[in-house]
Amino acid sequence: MPTLSEQLGQVLLIGFEGGGWSRELDELLREVQPAGVIFFERNIADAEPFQQLVAEIRSVLETPEAGPPLLSIDQEGGLVDRLRKVLAPLPSARDAARAGLAFELGQMAGRELAAFALNVDFAPVLDLSTSQSVDILASRTAGETPKQVIAFAEQFLAGLSEQGIVGCGKHFPGLGSGEKDTHLAMPRIDKSESEMWETDLAPFRVLAPRLPMIMVAHAAYPAFADAPPPAPPLPASLSPGLIRELLQHKIGFSGLVLSDDLEMGALENRSIEQAAIDALRAGCDLLLVCRKAQNVRRVWEALRQQAERDSGFQALIEQAAAKVLRLRQTLPSRPVAARPFSDWSVLRQKIQELTAVVRARCAISEPRP
Repeated sequence: MPTLSEQLGQVLLIGFEGGGWSRELDELLREVQPAGVIFFERNIADAEPFQQLVAEIRSVLETPEAGPPLLSIDQEGGLVDRLRKVLAPLPSARDAARAGLAFELGQMAGRELAAFALNVDFAPVLDLSTSQSVDILASRTAGETPKQVIAFAEQFLAGLSEQGIVGCGKHFPGLGSGEKDTHLAMPRIDKSESEMWETDLAPFRVLAPRLPMIMVAHAAYPAFADAPPPAPPLPASLSPGLIRELLQHKIGFSGLVLSDDLEMGALENRSIEQAAIDALRAGCDLLLVCRKAQNVRRVWEALRQQAERDSGFQALIEQAAAKVLRLRQTLPSRPVAARPFSDWSVLRQKIQELTAVVRARCAISEPRP
């Protein structure tokens, strides 16, 4: 039976400052023992140093009991492509969908992650493209209709899976009608429950059996409010009604539920400690804290204190940690001592070839003036 400290680590997936291994990072990982790490462009200086960084992190976090850590990245293609500088830019989801190459995009993203021994891609985006969010989400969305998004996501996930990579649908219950960037502020999406069910929620409903993970948005949905007015609606990431009742019970999703990054501006009106506690109470299994070591430690300590004074909350920690461990134990093992990938020029060429095909097909599909 894992200790409380070990269970607390399992509900955290963390990011960090800097572009390489450091004493500070080593101390943070050994202290918190998180379920995994999320990488951003700031952490990726060049291909080989990044590969070594991933190996160092894995060597600290992998255990025979827990299995490999969740080594994750946002590799959607297009605007959100963390590996573009060390490899080559991937096409966007929108262009790949239009070109009929969603599987190939997922496959290539998976090859990129596998080359660095990563195992989780926080993609695909399941949000619908609308006039409200076009300036925010842009080409990150695969289409305007649920049918378009579902068709893209099914193929993208199949491509990832072929490479042994775990995918994650985001951002539940849908940011397509949001007019604010959740990195900066919390959007309010004023759609009825029935309208959401037929539009934004459709990709999550259809794909729930195939998704190992779903990431929940920091956005407010008054139609699903947990309390009547004048109480303001909770962000979805902190809402038991949206996570436990809608996603898990009504839709029937049984995989991991992740909060989006708790450091985002959308949650600025509450402390990160309270946001973490509320997210776990709402039904999240894994909390993202994507940058600051001090915030990781603040969240860990707040969860510890809450668990020690509330047995019901401690039970939630135990349940969430067990779900995370079950996923980790299904991940393919790649020993640190295994021969590292080194054919970077070949991989870059394959990415460039895919991009060229996508562009050619999209150009052909454009209507003539």
